[in-house]
Amino acid sequence: MMPNPITLYHSYAKTVVFQEDKSTYHVKAHHPDLTICGVGRSATAFKLKGEPLVLKVFYPPYENIAEQEQHNYRKVKDSSYYPTLYESGSNYLVIDHIDGHTFFQCLEEGIPILPDYVQQVDHALSYAKKKGLNPSDIHLHNLLVTKDDRVHIIDIARFSQTKTCYQWNDLKAGYYKHYHKAYFPSKVPTWMMNLVASIYRRVQ
Repeated sequence: MMPNPITLYHSYAKTVVFQEDKSTYHVKAHHPDLTICGVGRSATAFKLKGEPLVLKVFYPPYENIAEQEQHNYRKVKDSSYYPTLYESGSNYLVIDHIDGHTFFQCLEEGIPILPDYVQQVDHALSYAKKKGLNPSDIHLHNLLVTKDDRVHIIDIARFSQTKTCYQWNDLKAGYYKHYHKAYFPSKVPTWMMNLVASIYRRVQ
């Protein structure tokens, strides 16, 4: 079998250099056509210049996750709730750039999170389950809403895990119990959300 040709996106991915500092990875260098648009626990995402695409490059210890996420995106390729996967390699993915706000940013900036958004997440997760996936690790950073009120889910590598994840059910319960109450702040401080997330992870 002939090897896959070196593509432009593959070439971009090879320019990304990470530096490790106390088990945390930082971008040390990258091609000038790439702009960092997201930093996660296992990868950094770059917006491509002149294209509505994102190049997601995984840190060396997490390159195996790239294959899991490729597999999962292919399973949900017919759903508009998930970005399209255009190309993938051993340590990178190329997907749609979703121009919108994460649920985290909505809470931070005072942008209303409508009940319809929550219902759309439910529909998206139900679709993934029908495709044989196990939706997991759903959090405020991987749920996005666009200007036309469409919800999208990104970072779905952990949809491959087998254990039951209650994170979305807990978020949803908190939304219905607290979000529309008079005491709920119009804008939630970043430190407060990070603290709640940290405590939640510890008790799981």
